[in-house]
Amino acid sequence: MSRTALIVKVSPADELVALRQRYASDAANGVPPHITILFPFVPAAQLDELNLGLLRRVIGSFREFDFALTTIGWFGDKVLWLAPENPSPFIDLTNAVTAAFPEYPPYGGVHDSSVPHATVADSVDQQQLDRAKNAVIPILPIETSVAALTVIIEGTDGSWRELTEVPLSSRA
Repeated sequence: MSRTALIVKVSPADELVALRQRYASDAANGVPPHITILFPFVPAAQLDELNLGLLRRVIGSFREFDFALTTIGWFGDKVLWLAPENPSPFIDLTNAVTAAFPEYPPYGGVHDSSVPHATVADSVDQQQLDRAKNAVIPILPIETSVAALTVIIEGTDGSWRELTEVPLSSRA
C-alpha cells in the first residue's frame, strides 16, 4: 500500500535543496525541502474524495502565513534540522489534521510529540554533518510563506512525488 505524507514545502530554497541532495536520505527519492505536518497519512488507496474533502475543509480553515527557518537543531547526533522561528502554526495544523484523522497519529505514534523541522542532513557521518551545518548557517534565515499543504505519495520504487495541493484560506 502506497504511503503518503502531508507536508509544507520550503521554497524557494535552492541552497537547501543542494544541501539536502548531498546529505539527506529522502532527497534522492524526490522529497523536497519541507516541514512534515503528518506522516504517515491516509494510504493512497484510501485518499478518495471523501477523505480529500475532509482534508480540504480542515486545511481551508487556516489562513496563509509566512515563516522563517532561523536556527539549527539536532535529533541526537545523527539528524541536523532547521527550526521555524514560530512553530505554532505547524503544530496547530498537525493537531487539526490529527483530530480529523485520528487513526493516523504523527509518525505512527512512535514519538510523544511532533517537532516542526526541516531536515538538512541525516544518515551521514559526523564529518559530513559538520560540513552540512557549516554550509547551512550562512543561508539562514530562510523566509517563505505557506499558501497550501502538499500531499506526497511514495511509489513502488521508493520515490516520492506530489499527489495534490490543499490550499489554506487566503489572507483576505
